[in-house]
Amino acid sequence: MKSLKPKIVVCFLFLSSLLIGQYQMPSTTTGYVNFNMETSTLPTEYQTKGQGVTLMGCNTFISNADSTYWNQAPNGLKWECRDQVFHNLPYGYRIDSITNAPYFVSKYYIASPPVIKKEKQSKFDIGIVTPDNFVFKGNKPVQYVYMNYNILELTEIQYIPIIFDSSFDLWKVSKVPFTVECKNFPWLDQSNYNQAQGASGIGYLDKEVLQLKQLFLPYQSKKGFLSETEKYLDCKVTILNDILFHHEIYFKVDGVKTYSINLKDYFLNNNQKPITFYCDYRNELGCGCKEL
Repeated sequence: MKSLKPKIVVCFLFLSSLLIGQYQMPSTTTGYVNFNMETSTLPTEYQTKGQGVTLMGCNTFISNADSTYWNQAPNGLKWECRDQVFHNLPYGYRIDSITNAPYFVSKYYIASPPVIKKEKQSKFDIGIVTPDNFVFKGNKPVQYVYMNYNILELTEIQYIPIIFDSSFDLWKVSKVPFTVECKNFPWLDQSNYNQAQGASGIGYLDKEVLQLKQLFLPYQSKKGFLSETEKYLDCKVTILNDILFHHEIYFKVDGVKTYSINLKDYFLNNNQKPITFYCDYRNELGCGCKEL
């Protein structure tokens, strides 16, 4: 019986290597994202230099500057132009280069275009991405995406500073993806609908980039509000922990850990007090890092 032990061990290791090779080796499958840019109301200087775009998946950040995925990089997307395609986007199992641990990429979020201040005004133009998230399915999937600056009313902005806790240095994390939902954000009136409200978008913060170390709360400075506080829109920001690789990010409000925060309530109750972000290690992968 003793002579069988080495054979059993060898057999076990062989089978394990087959399983690792089958489920954890980098997938050769990729996907496409087809961007379609509508009519833009932006000043000419912004239209001619191209529109940047960022896609965020599990352990994955891709922008138009990544020439591996888009041969027109880094000029950006062209307005009033259809069928601008990102090629060979990661899809399927991947291996983390630092930990050598496997994860699965299929769900992506698309960051909203930057807010643009109108000339000689205090108001900003906010763009919409449709859809702002998707899941690749199939053998060689394609996702169509539309971007438009001519949907929402112009708005003014109150910036809210943020602080990255020292835990971000401990875990070597710098980016924080999030979604914002404003249930009373007014749309421009169209012939098919009037007084439509509600909008959402995706963004991310970056500890290493000064311009990306703040959130903003939209507000409408129209006359007729019953009180000064009513001008601020009802917006909630939620951290997208589902695509974070083996860590989670959260806020603390009055000592309570939370993954979502109402920006209007926070600003009115805390004035200019920064929002502090914290980061912890998480052994289990988020749902956006698993095969769906």
